[in-house]
Amino acid sequence: MKVSKLAEELEEFLRRLIEHRQLWGDSLSQPIPDYPVRNRDELEEQSRWLSRKLGTLRPYIIRFQQNWIMNHPATGVRWDALDAAVGLSSVSQIKGPSLRTVEEAINQIIGRLEGMQQEDEIPEDPGQPIRPGIAVDYLISGYLQNLHPYISRGCSQLFLDGHYAQAVEEGAKAVFQYIREVTGLTTDGADLINVAFSTTNPILAFGDLTVESTRNEQVGFMEMLKGFAKGVRNPLAHSHGRQEEMQKSFEYLVVASLFCRRIDDARPTM
Repeated sequence: MKVSKLAEELEEFLRRLIEHRQLWGDSLSQPIPDYPVRNRDELEEQSRWLSRKLGTLRPYIIRFQQNWIMNHPATGVRWDALDAAVGLSSVSQIKGPSLRTVEEAINQIIGRLEGMQQEDEIPEDPGQPIRPGIAVDYLISGYLQNLHPYISRGCSQLFLDGHYAQAVEEGAKAVFQYIREVTGLTTDGADLINVAFSTTNPILAFGDLTVESTRNEQVGFMEMLKGFAKGVRNPLAHSHGRQEEMQKSFEYLVVASLFCRRIDDARPTM
């Protein structure tokens, strides 16, 4: 769970816990409080929610404070403050101090989280270290300029402006335009690919095509290019106004960039 998400979850847990404490206090018998005598249904509903949420949050809470055992100095009775705070089976002499202890500790944990990197990942297992995290959109925006120059020039700004589908369409078209510029051919699609990367008389080749592994690489690259044209470029060109997710669109641009770099790897044979 990210630091920011854990802080959000703990804030909600704390808010609900405070509401529970207030209702529980208003529901106690007087003059000597013991167990609640009023609002039982509402208290039980609150307790169920808190208990379930504690089941989710306990591994993360334990990371910041391992010991939740309390004891009564006069009787020597020991109990778990977290369980007593969210449950209804403890007498007020146990539940009351537990609520105060848990509220104070959760507030301190939230304060510690506020001082951490918000995108860091906190594993559920308290024994595993907190992992540094980078927001996906930050990572993407930083990498856009490292795409192949032919793709970056035509697509980066479109992507940054939020025109994700249009950026992918332009990137896909750019791949085939790049082949035309490198080879001098004027065709498109499968015809362009078959001539440029022909296994018998290629303009561009990844090496000696009499070697089986090199020939397989050449054929595999041709098939990937054809799939990219048929499965990505063509559908986008005929679906105006289409929406795309940011991350998926970026990954399409990475594929387009890789195609252009592989085109650079292919040596002219003419």
